[in-house]
Amino acid sequence: MKVTFSFDEAAVTRRGRRREDVHQTVKGLFAAHDLPCTVDGDTLSFQDKGHGDDFACMWDIILALLRSEWFMECVAACVWQDEGGEEDVLAQARDAVRHG
Repeated sequence: MKVTFSFDEAAVTRRGRRREDVHQTVKGLFAAHDLPCTVDGDTLSFQDKGHGDDFACMWDIILALLRSEWFMECVAACVWQDEGGEEDVLAQARDAVRHG
């Protein structure tokens, strides 16, 4: 299991932040659950460690981020990948807000 995020640089700047600040915030949430950051560049990717609760922990973090105003204003993509394929989590979240 893996989740990948990218952020809109202009939106981050409009909020008075730097990409490094946003990345550090997100990395801290995953680090608190000992979930490793496997890509740290233009995108951030986090991967499970094969533990039974990794799925629940990863989704707890993702859902908390999706409920955060700053995150929704700054995120450009949030993609979940597992053995079943790939999901555009951000598109689904935005669609749920429009229709909810």
